Amino acid sequence: MNSEFIEYLAKNNVLKFGDFTTKSGRKTPYFITTGVLFSGKSISGLGHFFAKKIKELFGNEFDTIFGPAYKGIPLAVATAIALDKDFKIVKTWLFDRKEVKEHGDKGAFVGDGPRDDQRIIMVDDVFTTGGTKEDALRKLKSVASVDVKAIVIAVDREERGNTKNAIKEFEEELLIRVHAIEKISNVFTYLHNREIDGKIYVDDELLAAFKEYEKQYGAKYE
Repeated sequence: MNSEFIEYLAKNNVLKFGDFTTKSGRKTPYFITTGVLFSGKSISGLGHFFAKKIKELFGNEFDTIFGPAYKGIPLAVATAIALDKDFKIVKTWLFDRKEVKEHGDKGAFVGDGPRDDQRIIMVDDVFTTGGTKEDALRKLKSVASVDVKAIVIAVDREERGNTKNAIKEFEEELLIRVHAIEKISNVFTYLHNREIDGKIYVDDELLAAFKEYEKQYGAKYE
C-alpha cells in the first residue's frame, strides 16, 4: 500500500467524495480527477509518482511517455520531467489532439512521434471501462506501428466491465498490460477514520457507501 501516494491524492483533492456519475453512467460516491492539479508543485508531485512507478516497471527500456488528450497531456509532460529530474532517465513525451490541425505543424499529434517501433508507455489518471485508452491506441496505430509497452494509471477503480474485471477484459482484448500506482480498495482502507492534517476524509458512512458501490460494480483483479 502506497500511503504517501494516497495522502497526496487526498490532500490535493484529486480524490473527491460525494454523488458523481462516471462517463459510463454509473453513480459513484467518489471521483478521481487529475484536472485539479494546475500548480507546478502539485502536478510535479504527480509526475514523480508516475516516474517512480515506470522506473520500477521498465527501467530505461522505453522511448516515450504518451498522454491522451486532455488530462493526459500535462501528466505525460510532468512524468517525462520527473524521469529526468528525479531518476536521470531522459525520455520524450507525446500527446494527441482531439481535432487534427490543418495548418502549421499539421497532424493529430504533438511531441515525439508516433513512428514505427517507438516504445511507448501511456499514462492516464484512472481506468473505468478503458474506452478512452482504446481510442488513443487506435489513433496511435493508425499513424505508425508503435510498440505500446503498457498503460500506467494513478488509480485502479477495480470495476467490472462487461462480464468481469474491466482491466482484465481490456488486457485480454488489446494484449497490453495496465499497471496502477494504487487500487481504490487500498485508498479507502487507508483513509478510513485516519486523521490527516486534522481532517478525516473517509468516515464510516462514506466507507459504507463505497462498499455498496463495490458490491454493485466491483471486480477486483490481481
